[in-house]
Amino acid sequence: MQTFSLKEHQKFKKYFHIKADLSEIDEGFLEKTKKYIRYIKWVPGLKMIAVWNSISMHAGTPESDIDLFIVTTPESMWINRIIITFIFSLLWVRKTDKKHAGMFCLSFFATTNALNFNNWKLHDDIYLYFWIIYLKPILSYDNTYELFLKENSSWADFSLYQDIIEKNKTFISYQ
Repeated sequence: MQTFSLKEHQKFKKYFHIKADLSEIDEGFLEKTKKYIRYIKWVPGLKMIAVWNSISMHAGTPESDIDLFIVTTPESMWINRIIITFIFSLLWVRKTDKKHAGMFCLSFFATTNALNFNNWKLHDDIYLYFWIIYLKPILSYDNTYELFLKENSSWADFSLYQDIIEKNKTFISYQ
């Protein structure tokens, strides 16, 4: 069972410049995410949208993009990817080669039948471990965020960091 100590967590936070609390930049990007999810929350088969990477880890900068982790049903994956990409492109909020800061990066989609990351994690994958802990769900239909945590609990023990996970649940705006 994968776990990392509080001492290892401190090293991880120092290395990735993770702050104890959200900065104004992080908060602004999270509010922007909530605003734009309103435009796509109706997409059939959509199950979860979470912010990940620097923004979720309280390490955002003015140059950061907003990385979204999007979960759909298996049968709606490709149509959802097309619809969401199209809508965010129409709204001029999708990251491009020329426009990066504050834009949405739609690079990580998964389906509800592929939420367990055990098969592709690296050995002692501290980044994936804390990536899961710091993930901030904004939309979670049918308790998909809980399912995601449960699926990954088969290989990782997150009990030391339950306080962070519980706090992240407060970001859910659409259920």
